[in-house]
Amino acid sequence: MLLYTREISDPVLIQYIILFTMSEADRTVTHNQLTSLVLDRCNISFTDFSIALDNLINIGLVARYKPEPNIHIYELTEKGIEANGFFYRSIPIYIREQIVAYIAPFFREEIKKSSTRAEIIPINEQEFMVQCGIYDNKTPLMELNFYAGTRKTAAQMVRHFKEKQDEIYQTILYAMSPAEENASE
Repeated sequence: MLLYTREISDPVLIQYIILFTMSEADRTVTHNQLTSLVLDRCNISFTDFSIALDNLINIGLVARYKPEPNIHIYELTEKGIEANGFFYRSIPIYIREQIVAYIAPFFREEIKKSSTRAEIIPINEQEFMVQCGIYDNKTPLMELNFYAGTRKTAAQMVRHFKEKQDEIYQTILYAMSPAEENASE
């Protein structure tokens, strides 16, 4: 699918795009998520995007919460959901299709990034270990600690774990699970 590259500067259309994107995401979103979802698929200046988002908040179509300093969470209000239902057809279909196609992979990648953690832990000045984990929200699915020796080896282990976490998890799960014939006894 080709990305629509012509700049979108119509402030009303930008507001419709924000409403449509939030409706399609069907969840609360952070400022960074909303910015990426809209600006990665539409050629809109950040300034125009910010003005449109502020206007949507001021007229009550989008609610903004600040649960922590420097964290802004956005959610469509009932009025915003109704407005999107009425105005989403004003957005050209080739723009809507790009946004819809981008949302699911975007959130899958975000979940994958936040569900895998690997870090280098110094033991002393010359020895290091690696702490790895795979999580479902905050629930650990697997946590492992490995002695790595050098910092270079630890860095390689961290990189490999982040790149291959699914394969590593499956291999360890298989190794830890009893064979089927043992399970039936």
